[in-house]
Amino acid sequence: MSLFHYFVLATLTGSAILVILNARKLRERLTNMHAMIIAMVMGMNIGLTAGVLFGSLYQGDLYSSTLISIAVGAIGGIACGISFGTLSSIEGFMSGLMGGMMGAMLGEMISHEQSTVMLNILLTLTTSSLLLFYILPNSKGCENKVSKKSWFLKPLLTFVLLLSFLLFGNQLDNNLALSDSSISDKHNHGNQNDSKLEEAQNVILNVHPSDFSYSPSEIIVEKNQATSITLNNHDQIDHDIEIKNISFQESSNSQHTEHTTGGADFHLHASANSSADITFTPTKTGIYEFYCTIPGHKESGMTGKLIVK
Repeated sequence: MSLFHYFVLATLTGSAILVILNARKLRERLTNMHAMIIAMVMGMNIGLTAGVLFGSLYQGDLYSSTLISIAVGAIGGIACGISFGTLSSIEGFMSGLMGGMMGAMLGEMISHEQSTVMLNILLTLTTSSLLLFYILPNSKGCENKVSKKSWFLKPLLTFVLLLSFLLFGNQLDNNLALSDSSISDKHNHGNQNDSKLEEAQNVILNVHPSDFSYSPSEIIVEKNQATSITLNNHDQIDHDIEIKNISFQESSNSQHTEHTTGGADFHLHASANSSADITFTPTKTGIYEFYCTIPGHKESGMTGKLIVK
């Protein structure tokens, strides 16, 4: 998981803690119906957010992402309702469970960039839902009045604080990616224009955290000359390379020896925070597309070109 993902989990945990603290402080002002509404809304938001998070992290494994998401959603829902009583706890539990299940399915279907946008939206809904403690009328039926014009500064200030908070979390991955990029550039002397083109028989492909692209995205090799490709996966999830119907011969000492004939499918896989390499000899000129086969990654733009001269 990336820093942004930890930021999301920390925000959900903090929201649940704030619900507990506010519930103990303000429950005398709220009716049972209000308490159940708060538990339901918070449980659903926490479940949906956790579902999208783990659904995008475990794309291709919906079973695992669903189990984790409904567990997080159910626990979060119970935590949001436990200070109000049994009925609110049950309401929060069921809402969190359903939210986790639906969020996991959504996270499975959308791309990484879309999941980031969705997580920001859901985090905004989750943190904004804490205002229900002060928006819902209390059990004594006090009238809602705007006593001073300066009251309108409260929602405006709340919006600015929430926006700043979410923008801060969204920058965590960007800063990490820039840091990794500056380190990797020191080792890629053949990379002339921010890793768009590399003419070498020893090819190094880098995948940066949450970037969903190869660096470089275009490589040129010579026909009938041995070529070594190293895939450095700096991300928190698995990535790979696949090329369909390329004519090549693979070295006998390569890590992946299952492809040894021309016209086969080229495949190289690297687990999270690891590297993998393969040595092969292309035997036919042409332009071939390579891409990541993990569900949703190719659709997010994780593709490139291999040019055999």
